[in-house]
Amino acid sequence: MINIREEDINYAEEILLKNGRSFDEERTDFIKNLTTIDLQAVPGSGKTTALLAKLLILEKKLPLFDNKGILVISHTNAAVDEIKDRIGHLCPKLFSHPNFVGTIQSFVDTFLAIPAYLLKYKQKPARIDNDIYNETILKFFNYGKEGFSRQEKNNAIYYNNVFNVLYNYRFQKSKSGYVMVHKMNGKLLEVKTPNPRRVKFTPFEIERITEWLKITKEKTLETGMLCYDDAYFLADVLLDEIKDYDRLIQQRFQYVFVDEMQDMELHQISLIEKLFTGHSCTSKLQRLGDLNQCIFSGDISTEKIWNQRLDKLFFKGSHRLSPRVASIVQNLSSTPTEVEGRGNNDDDSVIDIKPIMYVFEVTEAHQVIPRFSKTISEYQEKGYLPISTQNYHAFGWRKETDKDHKLCLNTYLPSLKSNTSKSKLEFETLEDYLLYLPKHNGSLKTGRSAILSCLTKVFRLENLKDEHNRYMTPYRLIHTIKKMHLNEYDGFKNKIYNWSIYLAESNINDTLAEIRDFIPNLLSWFGSEINNSNTFITTPSVHKDEEELNEFKNYYDHDGFQIKVGTVHNIKGQTHTASLYLETFWNGKYESERVKDQFFGVPIDVSSKGLTVAATAKLNQTLKMMYVGFSRPTHLLAFAVEKSRFDKNLKEIDRNIWDVIEIKKNDKAEDS
Repeated sequence: MINIREEDINYAEEILLKNGRSFDEERTDFIKNLTTIDLQAVPGSGKTTALLAKLLILEKKLPLFDNKGILVISHTNAAVDEIKDRIGHLCPKLFSHPNFVGTIQSFVDTFLAIPAYLLKYKQKPARIDNDIYNETILKFFNYGKEGFSRQEKNNAIYYNNVFNVLYNYRFQKSKSGYVMVHKMNGKLLEVKTPNPRRVKFTPFEIERITEWLKITKEKTLETGMLCYDDAYFLADVLLDEIKDYDRLIQQRFQYVFVDEMQDMELHQISLIEKLFTGHSCTSKLQRLGDLNQCIFSGDISTEKIWNQRLDKLFFKGSHRLSPRVASIVQNLSSTPTEVEGRGNNDDDSVIDIKPIMYVFEVTEAHQVIPRFSKTISEYQEKGYLPISTQNYHAFGWRKETDKDHKLCLNTYLPSLKSNTSKSKLEFETLEDYLLYLPKHNGSLKTGRSAILSCLTKVFRLENLKDEHNRYMTPYRLIHTIKKMHLNEYDGFKNKIYNWSIYLAESNINDTLAEIRDFIPNLLSWFGSEINNSNTFITTPSVHKDEEELNEFKNYYDHDGFQIKVGTVHNIKGQTHTASLYLETFWNGKYESERVKDQFFGVPIDVSSKGLTVAATAKLNQTLKMMYVGFSRPTHLLAFAVEKSRFDKNLKEIDRNIWDVIEIKKNDKAEDS
């Protein structure tokens, strides 16, 4: 049994904390604990740092008894990268067999989905990616199917044109085999006649549409082009067909740490529960997170998101939040949570900046962010805000709304544009591949990946496959060229290398021109030519102009610094120097209407009495959104509310807690 001692704690402190700092009792208790436990941690509590400390200490004690490993699961690649960046160089054993550090998706792919696919299809899946899956299933949906009439095909296409189910419906494991559902964790997919159709589908026609969808999904799976959700379906199949497979996983991993548990989706939570809970489980599972920050789960109940154990640890102290901000954030928690503000300046002096409530007329909404900028400038001059960290953000829940005259982010900043999806693996044009995939770090590796990705897309569009009748992946394309075209292989490698250098030097035009010229020659090696891929190859970037606008429009820049503007979802997990929460319209109400009681310290269980189930769910979701938004700043918190709602709901707000600033026309602001 591993025993974590004081000298182990001191070792981690020297690496992770500033000189003279040490872990407090809350964090030390967690670091030393190696039992199955949940950790409920408030924003800015140093949860990730405490987990890193535990991993650093465990690294020194590897290998574990019986050569078991450590499993670390997080929700995003960014979180995994942070772990690797901060301790990877000190933990070579942790990042090698039999241990695994990765996202929940990569864990499921590696240990469940790929083995399940091998078991069923005798080969590995080609790709697990939503965009490529969507391309593939569209092709199979539109193909004719043996035994179906032209009218039955038209019925299926008509049904999908109305209900738009193609890219979202999934297979789900059931007692009788598997069923189709509208979406992951969704209701059963029951085909029905669309309202626009005058003559109802007969039961037999409905049966045939259902069968068309089922065959389409099966054929897509057979190609090895899987969506992310398919991995969880295959995982369930594997666990059902191999009864003791969960024991194999448990024998592999002695300790399992799941970070940001509240961000997991229902099927992810369910899978973790299947693998690592129950009286017979030999693994020690620790789940870390904050139930109050589960803003990606819609109106799913908190209990379904993460049913925490009664016996759990707490991180109540936030090293990010000042006492003033912490007291406000605590009132917004949707589950009983104590938030203790311990945030200090760099010189250890207490941060004592009163939060601001900006009150504005609808016609002056565009003046709110400039007034926030002016406040920041004034506070900088007074020494309230550190000049060394100028990290300022304004954000709201809804970027756009389909309701006329309702506030959204675009009301406050009319020039706000949507970010293009630079993290996508699939793009609509060849030029977009070269513009955006290499932008992650400008290395030869990412340039090479972009080039090979766009070439394999050409092959998919032309329906060209390898000798095993499978779509090309970058690796398979290179391997096939080497095998089939020995005389061309070295020249092909040189071209990829030269184009990668061009991209690293931002020479997009020459790269694009040369690749376009080369594609006909490449296709000729496979006895083909440009047909279906012509539009993809020749069409200019569909995002280029929008990207150029975004670089100038997604922030406000006037007083010598930038204020970044985005949604609450964009800023989750971030730490700001100053944050401005802009109220927006969602599901019938604004934040200042729905959570008005919490501004006066009324507990949610009191204010929700008498509300319907639906109204309570909306209140909970609004609280989570505000809890996340209000818990970002180290120094200055601000909230913008329209005057009529302020007068109705918040006029009696405690001025000892909030500074109220009314924004007049032409930005003549007055304190009130």
